[in-house]
Amino acid sequence: MKKPDPTVGLVIRYDFLWSHEREKGYADGAKTRPCVIVTAVLRKAKGGTDILVAPITHSPPMAGTVAIEIPHRVGQHLGLEDARSYIIASEANSVSWDDPGIVPVKPGVQWAYGLIPKGLYDRLRATMLDLVRQRKLKAADRKA
Repeated sequence: MKKPDPTVGLVIRYDFLWSHEREKGYADGAKTRPCVIVTAVLRKAKGGTDILVAPITHSPPMAGTVAIEIPHRVGQHLGLEDARSYIIASEANSVSWDDPGIVPVKPGVQWAYGLIPKGLYDRLRATMLDLVRQRKLKAADRKA
């Protein structure tokens, strides 16, 4: 099973580090979870690719959190659980594509969940860019 190329909109499994975990001194996320690749940048000098990911969760967004609900049909297509799912647009991790925290969805069977629709990706990207302009995006640089 070959790891796919990093593509914007691809939903992968990653040990996402939440801002509240980082504030407590953790270096790794407590568990792996679905995350959407928001950007993928090729590093020409060093080789490899850096990605920016936003987490997906079933927990309803808390006050001050910016989230986009994933339409039920999209969640089914991706193979997410039947509960409501949200992309948390106000949190992100920047990581190298070869980071060991990126793991297959089903080892030996499936690397990624799939792609979110372009319209949903465009909405996520626009929301995150707006949060960057407002200096409200909580991003962790986890590149080694």
